[in-house]
Amino acid sequence: MRITFLTILLFLVTGPMLFPQSFKVEGTITGQPDEEVIIGTLKGDTFSPADTALPADGFILFDIPENAPTGMYRIVLGQSTISKVMHEPPQKIDFIFNKEDFIFKTNFDAPLDSMEVISSEENKVWYDFLQAYNTYDKQLNDLVKQINYFQKNPDDKYFTQEKRKGIIAKYNEIQKKRNALVYSTAKKNPKLFASKLIKMYGKPFLDGNLPQSKRESIYKNNFFKNLDFSDTLLIYTPVYTHKVYEYLMAYAKKGLPREEQVKQLNKAVDVIIKNTGSNPEVADFIVNYLMQGFERLGLNEMLYHISETYSPAVPCDSVEKSTLKRRLDAQKMLPGTPVPQFSLPDIHGDTISLSDITNKYKLIIFWASWCPHCEELLPRLYQWYLNRNIDIEVIAVSIDKDQNAWKKFIQGRGYEWINCNEPAKWDGKVVNEYNIYATPTMFLVDKDNIIIYKPMDFNELLDKIIQLKDYPKSARKVFLPDSM
Repeated sequence: MRITFLTILLFLVTGPMLFPQSFKVEGTITGQPDEEVIIGTLKGDTFSPADTALPADGFILFDIPENAPTGMYRIVLGQSTISKVMHEPPQKIDFIFNKEDFIFKTNFDAPLDSMEVISSEENKVWYDFLQAYNTYDKQLNDLVKQINYFQKNPDDKYFTQEKRKGIIAKYNEIQKKRNALVYSTAKKNPKLFASKLIKMYGKPFLDGNLPQSKRESIYKNNFFKNLDFSDTLLIYTPVYTHKVYEYLMAYAKKGLPREEQVKQLNKAVDVIIKNTGSNPEVADFIVNYLMQGFERLGLNEMLYHISETYSPAVPCDSVEKSTLKRRLDAQKMLPGTPVPQFSLPDIHGDTISLSDITNKYKLIIFWASWCPHCEELLPRLYQWYLNRNIDIEVIAVSIDKDQNAWKKFIQGRGYEWINCNEPAKWDGKVVNEYNIYATPTMFLVDKDNIIIYKPMDFNELLDKIIQLKDYPKSARKVFLPDSM
């Protein structure tokens, strides 16, 4: 039996097993490049690699232990030469693991469309469904574009009355077939995990005779009508995050001013939270997903809206819920509010108090030596710090538990700003008071320790500093070394 890193990982998580049984994932992939293939687990859109293998003439083999959790797993096949040039994502195969072998054949260039499941009842049902469903979806997308066009252009003679009726009739018929596929497939296979996923693919019926605005309204009002967000197991698939994203896109309109776009997204978020809250664990997972997405987009208004309107249904005991609570509470630390006072030992063993630092501006940054994003930020920040032309001090608060690692990191790079350490990682008093849930996190404050700005990265910090100094935008390059 082939013992893999995935086996070892699950051994460490679940404890020792006597001669554990394993299930194989075996694939033959036509056109597969001779590069490393990765297998891992999914939690929403988050992929966690667990094992790797080198294909041999397109053949790959992995072992999954019997006690591995049921859910959606992913095999990342790599990129073709063209996809690398075009910066396209790597090809992948998402499959269900539910205590059975998964043996398949496919083509690297179209792994979903060419998938042939040789062994695995779950995946035979799943892939047959996906292929048929996607065919219907493509047809519907083409038809709805035509319907929207001739409704907006009633005088276009190409679309005769008879042709319009035919297109609408076909559009309505295919919608019914698509939904029938969803419900009949799930009904025929009630014991399969695949059926839990398939049930989430139902969509509201939108009569093609109705104007586009009316169809959009029906879609929004009925989207969640037949969807079930109560199953914790589905967190370990992309289906919940996919449905939430799909609903958000119904409200996101190109060309809207930011204020109106935020207003529309707030409406969507309120509906999403209302309809995904029956299971507290799922509800927290969805809110975390929303906040992570809006953080990446820099939509601070959305983050504040969620933090003001959402309260976790149960106490935040788990790691994820604790992170969620901090993420929610962090949105209340807005510009104009004071940061908590703190006193911490610096790298020389002296106690440093925030209140004792009298500079006009202060930058408090929480970081860790094991944080890759900190490794990117700190050198740029330090080069700027050495050449700064503003009365500012940097207070770098490490959350490293290993103080030797913290000191070695600082001494090896010569960061001569104020270096403090709270050696409790996420459980430190200061870390909790500042609601730190990720590193690096920065707070730009004034001499009275009032928040001026919470920059997400170095460029945002630099832009804010330039504003404070009232320099013209052309002066930005003055603050950037040539290497940046």
